[in-house]
Amino acid sequence: MVRIIAIPLLFFLFLSSAACALVPGKWRPTRNGLAEGSPPPTHANVSVDAKEREDGMFFGLALSGGGSRAANFAGAVMLELQKRGLLDRVDYLSSVSGGSLPAAYYALEGYKGIVFSEEEVKARMARDFQNRWIGRWFLPHNFIRYWFTDFTRSDIMVQVFDAGLYHGATYADLNPKRPKLLINATDHGTADRFTFTDESFSEIGSALPPYKIAGAVNVSSAFPGAFQSVTLQNFKPPDPHKSTYLHLYDGGPVDNLGITSLLSVLRSALGPATMADLFPKGCVILSVDAATRHIDHDSHTRDPRKFVDYFVDRNALDASDVMLLSNRREVLANVGMEGPPYIDIDRFGEFFIYQPENRCRFWHIALRHFKTGDPLGDRVNDIDTKFNIEPEEQQALFEAARRLVEEGMAAGAAGWF
Repeated sequence: MVRIIAIPLLFFLFLSSAACALVPGKWRPTRNGLAEGSPPPTHANVSVDAKEREDGMFFGLALSGGGSRAANFAGAVMLELQKRGLLDRVDYLSSVSGGSLPAAYYALEGYKGIVFSEEEVKARMARDFQNRWIGRWFLPHNFIRYWFTDFTRSDIMVQVFDAGLYHGATYADLNPKRPKLLINATDHGTADRFTFTDESFSEIGSALPPYKIAGAVNVSSAFPGAFQSVTLQNFKPPDPHKSTYLHLYDGGPVDNLGITSLLSVLRSALGPATMADLFPKGCVILSVDAATRHIDHDSHTRDPRKFVDYFVDRNALDASDVMLLSNRREVLANVGMEGPPYIDIDRFGEFFIYQPENRCRFWHIALRHFKTGDPLGDRVNDIDTKFNIEPEEQQALFEAARRLVEEGMAAGAAGWF
């Protein structure tokens, strides 16, 4: 009996000593650092510079959340825009959660051979990030760090995204010829949006250039319950004698469409100036929206519980989806879209910033625009929010992107550019 108890005890002591020997107590690969002097600017900021004004038009592209469904749909729409010569004209690329995967990939084009082509986008966005994440839990160095340091499940997903997509890229590696990248998250402390920009990092006395792109993408998609919050240290705390931290998670609870950051850019730029001064050829915000219609698969089932529901109730996820849809309606109202039922029918809206002269057009490309009964629409609206995807699901999303972009261009968007 003593021997039986001693073996696991010795194993535990071995792990403890190994943990002490191998990793420091505060090990976390994505933690931000103190800014020394004035860090060089990255291509992730909200200023309107000469490049954003050179064609006379403001063009913002917003990519929604929704796991691999959103990643593939957003990537497919971007490729459709690329075929028409419109992707190169995008000034700001704002993303949330799954939409951040192709957004960051495009913003890094040229880094270590990254090419934003249909072949590459399909191959990268088809990866099974979810099971690779689970598999990495059991790697010895991750196992030890998870139990003996503040290393979390979120840090494991950073490894997955970095290995599969970004190859160690940091914000210093963003391509200045691509749109400015605005990756969005939620700040637990303020219950408000946090965007990974030079300005946001300056406010906390930190430097954005060395921060990993995979880290920001992970924060943007760190859905509560599955992933822990990610910590940033505030090096400009209100009380200099107390350490202060920001705890960030998935950007969806504030704005799962990524539109609000683009509106903030416009509001900042249009303070003293007018739209005619800055963008005489007009303003367009295009939203790629991977939200799906609610399909009740349990309507004929008395007890809808599955095996997992005996441990964690999935209805918490259902409730979250309802709240995201309510938030979606509010965000779309800010860009001139009417509420139900028109919100899932109309493709275009119009709004202004501060005064009617500062008019901006809005183009909505959404999976929910497919009518019930459309075979392709029913297929893409039945894809769950997860970080893996089946080949036929990916193919359906690419076909959906092609149809919706073609329909939007034919309905009038072609004349905007």
